[in-house]
Amino acid sequence: MNYGPGVLASVLLFSTCGFLNAASTSREETVDLSEHSFQSDLGDITAVRLHLKDGDFRIRGVDSDDITIRSDGKNATTGHMKVHLKRSGGVLDITFSDVPKNECQVTIAIPKEETLFARMRGGDMAVDGVTGSKDLELVGGDMSIQVPDPSEYGPVDLSVRFGDVSGSQFGNPKGWMGNSVHWDGAGKYRLHAHVFAGDLTLKP
Repeated sequence: MNYGPGVLASVLLFSTCGFLNAASTSREETVDLSEHSFQSDLGDITAVRLHLKDGDFRIRGVDSDDITIRSDGKNATTGHMKVHLKRSGGVLDITFSDVPKNECQVTIAIPKEETLFARMRGGDMAVDGVTGSKDLELVGGDMSIQVPDPSEYGPVDLSVRFGDVSGSQFGNPKGWMGNSVHWDGAGKYRLHAHVFAGDLTLKP
């Protein structure tokens, strides 16, 4: 969805130098995304787990040790969007709440080789430039994943219950009701993606 110039509601910036300090501890923090910018340190994060509920989310892999979150669009400054952060060892859980369902796009930039886990209830999810392992599930809506080099992947499991899988990076989808792709390569990354109702698209 294109919002034109849009409205930048906020930017959430973390540096991978020690967020919530000490990788051996578990700590939590909540940030109001609609009113404040936030900056902190990450530490040795190896995996990012996103809990997205409903909305329009773009997840980008970047050549940086930072994680940034921003919201754009007509409704980006309405309501009280919040981000809840929970650090446990090398895993960072990020949970979103009160995100407008329409005319608001949330962009999340993470270090491109991080392991990515994402669960979403409804809307659009797009993942671009993330080269690490990915475990993605969406109940209703459309999901797109950029896969420029299939040789980087080992086990691949893609499926849609009601809808279509498109993209030939891992062979042609199969199935008479819904589509699925199963592939076992020699790469070091794993890819699991499932959409219950909607479309799953692989982009080069």
